[in-house]
Amino acid sequence: MTQAEILNMIDDELLMEDITTELNEQKIIWRDHLGIENSINIHQTAVNNDGTIAWWQYNELGKEQVRIKLKEKTVITWKPPITSLEQTLFRDGLLYFYENYLIIKYKDKHYQRLFIFNIKTFETEEIIINALTIQVKIAGNELFVAGLYSDEEFIKITMHPNRLERENIDEEYLNKRNIKFD
Repeated sequence: MTQAEILNMIDDELLMEDITTELNEQKIIWRDHLGIENSINIHQTAVNNDGTIAWWQYNELGKEQVRIKLKEKTVITWKPPITSLEQTLFRDGLLYFYENYLIIKYKDKHYQRLFIFNIKTFETEEIIINALTIQVKIAGNELFVAGLYSDEEFIKITMHPNRLERENIDEEYLNKRNIKFD
C-alpha cells in the first residue's frame, strides 16, 4: 500500500467522524470545532501487514496525537507525553510497524523521545537513552537505538510477540552484526 493510499484511507476515516477535510498529495488539513487547524502529513503515516493504519495528527496548539485504526475498524488515540507547552516536532520523527508494535519517535522541547506501543495490549514503553538525538535502526524484530553524538550507550530491543527484551550492547557488537545507523 502506498503512502498516498494510506492518506486516502485516513481521509475516509475522518469523513466517517464528520470531519470536513482538504486533501492534497502531501497532507490532509481541517479545522476542528474550535477553528484550530489540524493536519496529517503523508510522511507521518504507517501501515502494518494486517491493515492497521497509524498516523501522527498535528494540531497547531500542540495538542498532537497518534491515531491507530485497527483492522476491527476501531480507532484508538494515544496522546504522546509532552514535557513542555511548546509544540512537538515530527520533522525527524518515525512511525513504523513491526507486527503488533508501533514504534513512535518524535522531538520534544529539548530532546527526542522513543516509544513502543503494543496495539494488541495497548501497553506503551518509553525507551530512554542518555542522548538529545536518537538514532534507530530496525532489522527484523530487533530495534537498535543509539545517541547521535554519543558512542557510549547502545541498546538492542528484541520485539517478541508478547514482550520486549532490552539489552545494552556496545559498538563492537554493532560492528560484528554490521549494523549501521543511517
